[in-house]
Amino acid sequence: MSSPRVSIVLPVFNAGRYLAQALDSAAAQTYRDFEIVIVDDGSSEARTLALLEDAAHRPGVHVHRTENRGPANARNFAIERARGAYILPLDADDYLAPTFLEKTVPALDADTDVGVAFTWVGLVGDHHGVWKTGGFSVPELLARCTLHVTSLFRRELWVDVGGYDPAFVESAEDWDLWLGAAARGWQGRCIPEVLTYYRRSSSSRERHARVPGVSARLMRTLVAKHRRLYEANLEDAFGRLYEERSAVCLSLERIYAHPAARLLIALRSVVKRSDEGT
Repeated sequence: MSSPRVSIVLPVFNAGRYLAQALDSAAAQTYRDFEIVIVDDGSSEARTLALLEDAAHRPGVHVHRTENRGPANARNFAIERARGAYILPLDADDYLAPTFLEKTVPALDADTDVGVAFTWVGLVGDHHGVWKTGGFSVPELLARCTLHVTSLFRRELWVDVGGYDPAFVESAEDWDLWLGAAARGWQGRCIPEVLTYYRRSSSSRERHARVPGVSARLMRTLVAKHRRLYEANLEDAFGRLYEERSAVCLSLERIYAHPAARLLIALRSVVKRSDEGT
């Protein structure tokens, strides 16, 4: 059998509520030279197991099972067993637009220096809007993760960096991969269209990663691993981090200054005084 051009790798852990949408979005790609490699990362939920059993009988879908070891290990396990020259990670609660591969594969085909093709991201679930991703450079990636995990990259990039690092348990294993790739000279190419959808829910791993203490531990782990990069770009990295923080503060100020928000704050004060009066 000839190898497919693309391997869509999908780690799954008890994601039955959203898994069908992720699988259907992968199967519906208009670019057809791909396989789907699923790793069941120790699921126990009946709905998830039933969907995986059904998926295993679909053409071009390969299902592997492991004990629960987390997304980094699961993606590495899937890529080791995948046959494609290009890799597309897809989380089980996210989904793709039908033309994702049609729009990203040519970016890698056209230039061997481009190691990753990424797109804008639609935010769904408990957040909304559009994440306009980019760019892909060491200074930018030192300050924040500038692209989503669902980005198409060359297998050689994954090999060059050494794969996803299981040390990043709660989150940031994709950030670490992108930073390692940029440091090794790989380039990124953005397709400025919303072609993947990133879901946040009450059970999202990313939500837990933002908890005070967890987020600080992840950042310390990233800095420790890439210390030489941070030391060599110290002023730029801290400048960009401060700009990011300032941008968030300005956004909050604009929200609170909006007439609707000011009205809600005023109403809350009235209700609070009324409750205190009774």
